[in-house]
Amino acid sequence: MIVVTANWEIGDGSLWPGPAASMMGRFAAEVTRAAVRAGWRSDGRYDPVPRVDVVFAGDTFDWLASREWLGRSRPWQRGVASLAIRERVIAGTLRAGRGIVRGMLALVRRGVLVPRGDRHGRPVPAALVRIPVGLSLLEGNLDAGLSREAARTSAARYGIGVGAAWQAGSVRVVHGDRTDPLWITQAAPGTGPSLGESLRVDLVGRFIASDPIGDIDADARRSLFAVLRAADPLGLADGLAAWLATGRDIAATGRVRDAWQRSVAAWHRAARGAGLNGAGPWGDVPFDAVDALADRLSATDLKVGNCRPRTGAADPLADLFGSSVPIAAPCPAGGILVLGHSPVGAPLPLRPGRIIRLGARRGIEQTGVGQRRGVREISLPPSGPPFPLTAVITDRGGSDLAVSSLGDPVAEWSDDERGGGSPPPFDAGAWVVEAA
Repeated sequence: MIVVTANWEIGDGSLWPGPAASMMGRFAAEVTRAAVRAGWRSDGRYDPVPRVDVVFAGDTFDWLASREWLGRSRPWQRGVASLAIRERVIAGTLRAGRGIVRGMLALVRRGVLVPRGDRHGRPVPAALVRIPVGLSLLEGNLDAGLSREAARTSAARYGIGVGAAWQAGSVRVVHGDRTDPLWITQAAPGTGPSLGESLRVDLVGRFIASDPIGDIDADARRSLFAVLRAADPLGLADGLAAWLATGRDIAATGRVRDAWQRSVAAWHRAARGAGLNGAGPWGDVPFDAVDALADRLSATDLKVGNCRPRTGAADPLADLFGSSVPIAAPCPAGGILVLGHSPVGAPLPLRPGRIIRLGARRGIEQTGVGQRRGVREISLPPSGPPFPLTAVITDRGGSDLAVSSLGDPVAEWSDDERGGGSPPPFDAGAWVVEAA
């Protein structure tokens, strides 16, 4: 049984609260329940799974969300000052997330306990058997550098694999941020940010750290944080406008709106200073993408209707940032490719096998002819479990692998429409993690 989760985004807590330590306990309990369910084979017999592999498919940590980056140094710089701050942010993140990290270690050390099966293929609730658990962490765009040798060596001492990709049999897992144009840097590494990095630090981080946000009612502030963290860059203005329209803290509405406009203007200046123009890896475009994005980010009045073009209207900005970059990680023949990163909204290219994206489609609506065949998503219902979206892949002894959502065993899909074409070449820079 393979469990793939992503986007826990554990930060140092200086900008917004991270996930509670209790989340890991609930996650581990659901993994145990899923392991019991996975023991039931297609022929109706119960036979415990021999192993559970848990893969955190990127952005387990968020090393960009810190007040430490609101001075003169930035995380994409290579100077001594930036490296020192990066070390402090990572140390602070590990302290803030120590409860979840301890839960990971406990899951590997203890495994999961499930009923053993009798000779008739029935579970014996009174007799438990320990199933070993392998745990691997993959590097994402928010915790870039996680797969460096020092981190891999340190994690290996605790039985945890760390790398850029994971594969077992016909299932391959990568974070997938390389399919998202917003997170592709335009310059050489260490000389400039991607648009995603720039927005995360110089817009969202700056805005959240501004004085008006600290004065908001606590409940309203939590809901604002949730809106900003869930929205894609093209939807930030929409999300903020919707939050302002709810009147969660009427007394602070005007000041929050003004703080956002100042933050957008400051981000625009910072993006220009970093040499961003929004075209870079996507080729020449007949407009200035950064200017256009700044205009859209400034449109926080729902009455204006300028946050997003009308359905069916031309939207060159969305086309630019929604263009899908070819996936460098091949999907095993007839297997499954799992992406932890949810791109802005572009459909993925046709390819053999099945593709799972963890997270609902965001940004650009893709329905009807816009939806590529062979691509499926797992989306949580409103009452879903209190941890990030997680896929469970099991082999029940039939001719195909079953996929479901952890915490919601009913939500399964089958790949009845397979795409054609051939997979793109393998990315030689990927490091395949051996199961811990």
